[in-house]
Amino acid sequence: MRKSCGAVLAILGALPLSAQEEHKEQVVVIRAAKILTMGPQGVVNRGVILVRGGRIVEVGENVTVPEGATVLDAGESWAVPGFIDLHCHIAGSMWDINEMNHPRNPELDTLSTIDPESERLKIAAAAGVTTVLYIPGSGTSMSGFGVLLNTGGGRTIDDLVLRFPGALKIAHSGNNPRRSGGDLGTSRMGLWWAMRRALGRAKAYHEAWTNFEKGRTRVRPARQPDLDLMRGLFEGKYPVIVHTVDAGGVMGTARILGDEYGLRVIVSHGEFGGYRVAPEMARRGLHCNIGPRLIDIEAPGYGYIDRGAFWGIAAKYFEAGCTDLSINTDAPVVPQEDLAFQAAMCVRYGLPVDAALRGLTIAPARAVLADRWVGSLEPGKHADVVLWSGEPLDVRSYVRTTIIRGKVVYDAVRDGRRY
Repeated sequence: MRKSCGAVLAILGALPLSAQEEHKEQVVVIRAAKILTMGPQGVVNRGVILVRGGRIVEVGENVTVPEGATVLDAGESWAVPGFIDLHCHIAGSMWDINEMNHPRNPELDTLSTIDPESERLKIAAAAGVTTVLYIPGSGTSMSGFGVLLNTGGGRTIDDLVLRFPGALKIAHSGNNPRRSGGDLGTSRMGLWWAMRRALGRAKAYHEAWTNFEKGRTRVRPARQPDLDLMRGLFEGKYPVIVHTVDAGGVMGTARILGDEYGLRVIVSHGEFGGYRVAPEMARRGLHCNIGPRLIDIEAPGYGYIDRGAFWGIAAKYFEAGCTDLSINTDAPVVPQEDLAFQAAMCVRYGLPVDAALRGLTIAPARAVLADRWVGSLEPGKHADVVLWSGEPLDVRSYVRTTIIRGKVVYDAVRDGRRY
């Protein structure tokens, strides 16, 4: 059954969610002029994406269309994996994700603060951002666990959650986590000592439970709920994402969290001269998540060499060997819908186009250990497909249709331009 894009949207998008669930095994075929798989297949021209039950079954130029399949002919559109932002604060109220009374709160999380009807999430989906790591704010040095979630396609929190926990959020340097009330943490040495102490407690707790579970000891450890989620960090189930800036802060992040504790680390921000230690990040294989600031300035008053110059931060990290980096908005610092524009500006300041596209798709998916679900258009992965009017980093292009897990969650004709 071949239908135009608009006709298919009337079928897929207008169905109430319950009806869509009843048709969860429905077969949909998406035709596009160009498919950027961001996987081993590379670019597929005049190709087809075959979707069954919300997952991709096949991608290629000569895909057999099953009888009875609904065909979405996207014409000259580009089909691209949904974009991923690893530094997001917009899935609920900003007032609910900065608990400032204690400097370290690993027992807290953003799960219960998600608003499935958030207008900001809907706008993000309309801009092609389909997955975000929704993390606590940076007011404290260990602010809790974030959630990896979709920006649309459901009515409840459970519908949106891709994985919980998504990552532990740490603010490791800069002014945000420094304490001003007279308690420990007004200095970097105080922040870092307290961080080591908290991580040391968590590691000892994890090792005690591991020894008990594997029969190495008969002594059952006392349960400490504030440390339970921390165990997943030491098991490598999810990473720690670290708000860190300047060369000393970035290097300290790598040294303490990576070298000393062996955690999977996402270095987020990396601004204000942080690129000066980028070769060390590359040597360690640490993922760098750049933004929301995209340039570093070397001029009087900025604390750097007075050469009257500015640099593209992402380009500097890339040139140093951090080739699998990602890009963020720190939304709402930069609106979530401007993620593609952030990447376009990174290209303007020297980052290769293919690196920028990876930095919106497969690179952040790998970094957050979610590449078995998202990040590329490959068989077995969620059908998170965005149909663009043209090359997605061309600022003249716009999103025509956003599909999350096989469901049309936004269409520019049906819903009107949202951003």
